[in-house]
Amino acid sequence: MICRNHVEATEGIRRCARCAVPFCPDCLVEISGRPYCATCKSEQLLDVRSGVDRSQLALATVWRRFAAIFIDNLLIIIPMYSIMAVLVFIPASQGKEPHPLMGFVGIPFALAALVYEGLMLQLKNGQTLGKMAMKIRVVRPDGTAISTGQAWGRVGLRTILGCLWIVDYIPVFFTDERTTLHDMAASTRVIDTY
Repeated sequence: MICRNHVEATEGIRRCARCAVPFCPDCLVEISGRPYCATCKSEQLLDVRSGVDRSQLALATVWRRFAAIFIDNLLIIIPMYSIMAVLVFIPASQGKEPHPLMGFVGIPFALAALVYEGLMLQLKNGQTLGKMAMKIRVVRPDGTAISTGQAWGRVGLRTILGCLWIVDYIPVFFTDERTTLHDMAASTRVIDTY
């Protein structure tokens, strides 16, 4: 990450707790233990003066989270089924057996889904295309941007728990912060961005 204002600064770069843009220590001010850039500092101080409590995260609803997952899955499933259709129907129309690699088509797409989500969470401030469409993002419990390790750890755990996705998502309905098992393990939360 590089500072938005000082390209040469490479040490101590952090994201603003409000806008999530990376800044160097010279460009940030701490208010209640959270870093804010110059623009957001003014807004945060106005909120503090007016009594608005922004320390509470605006947690995303379960349905918006599921809608984001659905959109992301469509991005993987549509190309996968298109390739599968080519491998099955073209040989079948010529009276041949399906392609022998047909059984392995899902493996590269499963890996692509894992890499897609990990890279998007890491590089796009905790959002995938589905999360962008639903206006939600993944953050730390204090509302700051997630680390690279949290992004990939969350994706890895979600992939491992994918075969038991109902078990993974049961805590969402019973925890105050609407956390799944992979959120709990990666220490992340999903919030609204508007």
